[in-house]
Amino acid sequence: MPEPDSIDRHIAHWSRELSDLDPQIEGIITRMQALVRLLRRSKDAWVTEGGLKPWEFDVLHHLVAAGPPYRVPPSLLAGWLDTHPATLTNRLDRLEQAGYVERAHDPGDRRRLLVALTPAGRAVWQERMDQGDLSERALLGPLTPAEREVLDDLLRRMVQAAERDGPPLMPDWPSAPDAALDSGRKDPRVEPGKGPPT
Repeated sequence: MPEPDSIDRHIAHWSRELSDLDPQIEGIITRMQALVRLLRRSKDAWVTEGGLKPWEFDVLHHLVAAGPPYRVPPSLLAGWLDTHPATLTNRLDRLEQAGYVERAHDPGDRRRLLVALTPAGRAVWQERMDQGDLSERALLGPLTPAEREVLDDLLRRMVQAAERDGPPLMPDWPSAPDAALDSGRKDPRVEPGKGPPT
């Protein structure tokens, strides 16, 4: 018999009120929810430990996700982040002062500016991602490689079943293709007012 955890105590509590509560289903779902909350708190910690604010990390993360040459029009970046352009302008000012981004003229249209990731911005993003990797490995540390493989397969089956009845749970990351840079059009894969996943 496994050693009880806080979720077992939660199930025992609600079993008194819900006679038809399935302890196995409740245990699986509640543990997944609790671990997601833990991952969110952990991410907040490893992002801010490096001196970044969460929104600063998000801007850098989206610039890296856009792919080389890591520069996009501000309007496209604002759409991805679901951020008002004026708010993004203020945030870019702060990131530029920190040396993490720079504004450069679009080579194809000198009237337009692009937001470009600097080497310093890439370095601080990579440092935070490395810390996040350590945090995630620690969370999965109690499992053997074989157990992790089984867990990965089981979760994949659940995701595949959910996606058969609805949209992808993890939409594709949009990129900044040359066509978008040349035309100034938003990436057609991004719905208006919605950014990619983080």
